[in-house]
Amino acid sequence: MGALDGLRVVLTGVSRGVGYETARLFLAEGAEILGVARDAARLERTKRELCPQGSQLSLVAAELTDRDAPQRIAGAAGERWGAVDVLFNNAAVQIDGGVQGVLEVAEKIFDDSLAINLTAPYRLTRACLPLLLRGRSPRIVNVSSGAGNFESVGQAGIPTYRLSKWALNGLTKLLATELAGKVAVNAFDPGWVKTDLGGPNAPGSPVESARGALAIVTLPFAETGKFWKDGAEIPF
Repeated sequence: MGALDGLRVVLTGVSRGVGYETARLFLAEGAEILGVARDAARLERTKRELCPQGSQLSLVAAELTDRDAPQRIAGAAGERWGAVDVLFNNAAVQIDGGVQGVLEVAEKIFDDSLAINLTAPYRLTRACLPLLLRGRSPRIVNVSSGAGNFESVGQAGIPTYRLSKWALNGLTKLLATELAGKVAVNAFDPGWVKTDLGGPNAPGSPVESARGALAIVTLPFAETGKFWKDGAEIPF
């Protein structure tokens, strides 16, 4: 028996980094996953590597910023399960490296950062909400960052990444209040880890992040509107 037996999870950014290792661990713990990423070939490789002979993992290739993406993903989840227990909003970008201030950043980078890191999770949450309300102790996990807490947004560097994650934390709080008693909503800091986003000099690993992800989806349902890292609450 695994800790997540039968848990129905929609997981974005499943084909690499934190999403990949989270999927690996969740599958080992008995979860069923609908994995989302934009690169269809990479998704198929993920399927072969993580679940080559089973039906625990199904896939949707989608660019999350496309207008039809949330409904396509929700439609696939509804067709497969009729309900969702966990929406794990993991996919994100950090595309303003080397830029110190928000006034220096190119407008396209500003727009793209907010579109992928904030607007896409919001729209997917809205699309999946009817399925979550039919789930078992349903919960939403928004993958944030320590770079986007209140203290960190006063620092220079990666400005649109910081802003988008700070805004995502705000969305988490708003949703937790609006959905209190219906859906638990929490933010998750996976740490600075060696991924395409975190870079090769990061001190942590996605495997460690996956253990933190397991901790957050096994919290008591009453825990909502909070920020977590490695199974412990941290300040927004």
